[in-house]
Amino acid sequence: MLEDITYYFANFEDATKTCRTIALWVTIALVLAFVATRLYMTLSRKKYDEQSYAAATKLLNGSWIVVALAAAVCYIVTFAACYFVDVAHDEDYLFPILFYPMLVFVIAVVGSAIALFVKPTKIAKIVGAAVVGSAFIAVLVCLIVYYTSGQAVENNYGADVLSNLGLYLSAILLAAGIVVAAFLIDRNSKPMDTRTITYGAVCVALSFALSYVRLFKMPMGGSITFASMLPLMLFAFMFGSKKGVAVGAIYGLLQAIQDPWIIHPAQFALDYVVAFSAIGLTGIMRELNVLKGNTRAQFLLGATIAGALRFISHYFAGVFAFGVYGAGYAADYGISALANEYFYSFVYQCMYIIPELVIVIVAALLVFASQSFRKQIELRIVNASKKPVLEAAATADDNAPETVEKVSDKTE
Repeated sequence: MLEDITYYFANFEDATKTCRTIALWVTIALVLAFVATRLYMTLSRKKYDEQSYAAATKLLNGSWIVVALAAAVCYIVTFAACYFVDVAHDEDYLFPILFYPMLVFVIAVVGSAIALFVKPTKIAKIVGAAVVGSAFIAVLVCLIVYYTSGQAVENNYGADVLSNLGLYLSAILLAAGIVVAAFLIDRNSKPMDTRTITYGAVCVALSFALSYVRLFKMPMGGSITFASMLPLMLFAFMFGSKKGVAVGAIYGLLQAIQDPWIIHPAQFALDYVVAFSAIGLTGIMRELNVLKGNTRAQFLLGATIAGALRFISHYFAGVFAFGVYGAGYAADYGISALANEYFYSFVYQCMYIIPELVIVIVAALLVFASQSFRKQIELRIVNASKKPVLEAAATADDNAPETVEKVSDKTE
């Protein structure tokens, strides 16, 4: 089985794989350059007074955000072009009844976000909500038509789902649990504002771009990416579970456009909307004041819980929607246990979600090792909270007094 893993470190078999290899090494180079510049700033700190160092750090951070967004746009445009070229050559598939409604929904969300950023009026919010809501309803209608017309089974080699009831129950229970948890736990975050919208858009763009930067593609399906979940997790950690769940759901629809493997409405919900909404619960430990004062531990534990919920969501989709494929893999690899849909789905998810989560945790440990980064995270948490500013600042990391001072200055 392991010999069938696809590697992207030097894969030039076709145009798309070549682009993935180039994107991987460009991303590695950008990360190393970022680390080098941060290290240089840290080592040369004695050359600056406090005010000059803060200004230089702010300029450096802003420059790297611009670079990251520019790279993200290049990746998205490049791989979108590769996708349409592959479709034109019958090397990939496009189902218009699914693709275009979801594309319209994403455009509606992006357009509404831009409108709110430019002019955040009440009318803009109402119009934006109406447009996004209408586009979402259109997506649901098209999904139902796609399933009831029989196209879903036809486009998936005639395989039907194992259990409609299992799919609907798991999708409803998981979705309800995530939403209820977000609203019960996240009670102190401010309403969505232009800053939140901006950060959300940036994090979605970065996560979506990184999802194209693959390290490996596993033999039964699923890809291990370059920490693509990390930007979404950081957003949820900073701005709260309610916003994190909403942004995760939007990101899930982007994933559905990128890789539309859909055979059932409830499977679509589990594999895309619910699974990535679960990433929005990354800040759960911080919001519950567990491990208070230890930002790194709160993030890592919250990320593990969010990753576990994503695993569970994909697992039920794998059991009830794709379990029939297990018998084929059991014959191909001589592993009879794979014929059992529960074992097959468990192995399938373990092969890519667990390595993906490990990579995210390692990346998080590296970025949280920077004290200035932790201070910026804590400052965003304070600004996103409805608590009195000084009270919220008191919950920040005890090792980051500069954060409290900066926030205190805002109250004067």
